[in-house]
Amino acid sequence: MKKMVFTIITLVLSFIIVQPINAFASSYHMHTVMPGETYFTISVKHNRNLNSIQSINYRNPMELQPGDLVRLNAINQITVEVNNRLVHFDRQPYIENDRVFVPLRFISEALGVDEIKWLQGSATAQIIRGSDTIEVTRGSDIARINGRNVKLDAPVQLYTDRTFVPIRFFAEAFGITNIQWDNNNNKVSINGNTSATVTSTSTSYTEDELFWLARIVHAEASGEPYAGKLAVANVIINRKNSSEFPNSIYGVIFDRNHGVQFTPISNGTIYNTPNADSIRAAREALEGHNNIGNSLFFLNPAKATTFWITANRPYITTIAGHAFYL
Repeated sequence: MKKMVFTIITLVLSFIIVQPINAFASSYHMHTVMPGETYFTISVKHNRNLNSIQSINYRNPMELQPGDLVRLNAINQITVEVNNRLVHFDRQPYIENDRVFVPLRFISEALGVDEIKWLQGSATAQIIRGSDTIEVTRGSDIARINGRNVKLDAPVQLYTDRTFVPIRFFAEAFGITNIQWDNNNNKVSINGNTSATVTSTSTSYTEDELFWLARIVHAEASGEPYAGKLAVANVIINRKNSSEFPNSIYGVIFDRNHGVQFTPISNGTIYNTPNADSIRAAREALEGHNNIGNSLFFLNPAKATTFWITANRPYITTIAGHAFYL
């Protein structure tokens, strides 16, 4: 009798413990609910058995909302390899409209992105890798690549508390095009450069130049918009290229020929770690992106303690808090 009771308890506990884990253990074909759709209309649309769909979904049929994800059927677990290394996810990938979706953070790390940040007050993630920026918004089938809108085959989704993105789109947006799908084994293989290394489009530069340029940009323009950061970076480069100043990025930044040129040298903020926007601005300036012409000087009129620049140099323009001069 005791043995029978023990067996029954063991089976019950196994059911309680194992079932929730299995809920996330499989990969699935999925469908995003459209306005007016029900489990019945979804089953008809995808030629699936209604009872089977209801059995693997936990949302009350009366509570289905547009944008919800519905599981259509379980499939063999999807695996992803990047340069022959298995990517480990804490939630399983799924397929929708013949596209494999994977958790954003895990695939971002596998592809070597520099930074992921959520834009304040929105459901939009900004992913930065080198000079490329992708923005994806939960529930939207429109992504932005370097400011250009791109239509996705299915929307970015919040699923099991993770944001999922289409893996092929995501990799190709960063210039990685060797992406293979093994239908027999449900495996995605990605091969290509997955490190955010410096590349040059029109000019060459060293890691040391990027290192110091990003730091002066961050120290001088951390609160400025991206255009302001890019302009500051180009002022430093313009000085390096001018016979009036030292002929290196480091030399320009630490120039003391007529006194300290930049406040961050005096207060030590030059040694702070730059953020992604400052690194991007420095990199793009070094690659030839110039939005400030031949400007050699800038200042913040609200913070400046001397106005020699305004009295002696021709004014060009103002970008946010900084005024720029020739």
